[in-house]
Amino acid sequence: MKIVLTLLLAVTVSAPSAWAQWQCYYATWDEPTNGTGHNTPSVGVITDNVFVALVCTPGVRNFLIPYVSADSMLGRLDFYGYGSTQTNNVYQLWSDGAFDQVQMKDAFQIDATPDGNIFVANNDNNHNILVFTLVGDTVTVVSPFLRQETGPNGIFGIAVSDMGYVFVGPDTTNGVTTDVKVYAPIGQWTSNHNDPPVTTIDLPDGIYKGIAVTGDASTLFISDYGNRRIMKYTGSPTTGYTLDAGFNFQLSPTDTIVGSVKRPSVLGLAYLSPNNILFAAVDAWIQASGQQGDTYPYGRMYLVNPFTGTLVGSDSSVNTIDVAAWNFALTGGYNLRTGGTVPGNASGYTSTYDVDFDDLGNLYSQSHYGWTVEKWGYMGTLPIITTGVEQVSDAIPQSFTLYQNYPNPFNPSTTIEFSLVEKATVTLTVHNVLGQEVETLLNGEKGAGTYRVQFDAKNLPGGTYFYTLRANGFTEMRKMMFIK
Repeated sequence: MKIVLTLLLAVTVSAPSAWAQWQCYYATWDEPTNGTGHNTPSVGVITDNVFVALVCTPGVRNFLIPYVSADSMLGRLDFYGYGSTQTNNVYQLWSDGAFDQVQMKDAFQIDATPDGNIFVANNDNNHNILVFTLVGDTVTVVSPFLRQETGPNGIFGIAVSDMGYVFVGPDTTNGVTTDVKVYAPIGQWTSNHNDPPVTTIDLPDGIYKGIAVTGDASTLFISDYGNRRIMKYTGSPTTGYTLDAGFNFQLSPTDTIVGSVKRPSVLGLAYLSPNNILFAAVDAWIQASGQQGDTYPYGRMYLVNPFTGTLVGSDSSVNTIDVAAWNFALTGGYNLRTGGTVPGNASGYTSTYDVDFDDLGNLYSQSHYGWTVEKWGYMGTLPIITTGVEQVSDAIPQSFTLYQNYPNPFNPSTTIEFSLVEKATVTLTVHNVLGQEVETLLNGEKGAGTYRVQFDAKNLPGGTYFYTLRANGFTEMRKMMFIK
């Protein structure tokens, strides 16, 4: 049973329509039949409304709960631990059905793949990557009984690329040079369970949490929790990875929790491939009982440009999902359910530690202390982040200028050029006739000169679009026509 804390806060929050572009479709209702029942730090999504929730209370319990055809009231299939007569000292067992057995212990993050596999970053003595599979209504272990020992150091973050490479990272690293380990796809794992990684990455000593990787395994993002930032590495599993010093996502000193000594930082990460957007779950990591109450007014997800580290565009209704504000607007508090008893689309107890996606682009998160999983969607068209900004001249022009695209009309791509009289932080965005941002072509710093960038609209409907350049107080917009 949860302890409801009384929060005396002077807060003015507008109606839920203020977050109309991001909406929580549902939150699995905790009591009595559809919640996880205990602390829930992570969720792994298999497909639309099919996911696995991870339950972990250190030293008390650690297990997986599958959901199929989920909504706020239905979907939970396995009552392992929750709802049974035994709620403490429940630890899911990985087993080959014989003598090879590993007990789940202090696993805080999972990743799931469309084939139904669930990868667990486990903290047994050998810190195994445990592989379970959703079969029917049960999370189980199937032949060839896959697990991988990672060594003596604690692990936390885990991610699987579309190519099948498995990335696992540390919780805390000190004096270790093989911090992130990259393993071959599970079809290549041997029955010895101790295959060497195909490559490793040496991280600076510190505290780390989540990991995200692009589908082609060319880019890796790591949440540097201790320094409140995201680090980016590029390369490949065969050639190794190097730090991308040009990427910079850093929480500011003003990004704090009012009235709390706890500081939020980056926890879970996920990469939305079709749009090239990195999603970061940002909150305060709290495990000590009774300390979480003052962090409930905080908890959000940021949409990050994976090439620069800046937020996607300048519209906070797009680039920020303020989960705590959503909960307050619907319930009137930071630690309440919808109306106190009615199930719906607010978890309460905001504690946003992880984020994942289904194959349709829907977003799933969780409430660690609300014991629920949430499904979110964007009411509009998310931008597509692209690279390919080319400098065509370093001569200093006479003025900031945004030129007419060419060709115009176009199908499906066109070229946009612009000139900068000085070094500037530049955004170049494309909007539809409804004013919705459909693509961010550039969001970063550029020196004086003239640049060109390609805009590819093949995934957009035909029609009129507007592109806008902003740089050091200069703003100019032009119109273009996409004819399919």
